[in-house]
Amino acid sequence: MRIAVASEGLDVSSHFGCCTNFNFYQVENGELVDSRNLPSQGHLCGSQANFLRQIEVKVLLCGTISEKDAESMKAAGITVVQGAHGRAITAADNYLKQASAEELAVLG
Repeated sequence: MRIAVASEGLDVSSHFGCCTNFNFYQVENGELVDSRNLPSQGHLCGSQANFLRQIEVKVLLCGTISEKDAESMKAAGITVVQGAHGRAITAADNYLKQASAEELAVLG
């Protein structure tokens, strides 16, 4: 499974639409095993969702997100979790600690 965090550098962006990059974390057996950082692909309607879907992201962590962008993510099969803050890696780790084994199994 891959988690993406909408970020500004190494920190969670306060709003998805303002993120400058994404920090990506590969998850295996409930643990973060790899990380990458890629620039945001611009903010055209649905473009971010398509980009994240293509690189097999299953969960997007962000500060806040517009309803329209959240719907685009859902249509792309990406679970959106709002309310993240602080360092991106800490947000991803906290998500894993709070998600149940069943949730993680469904996300794959």
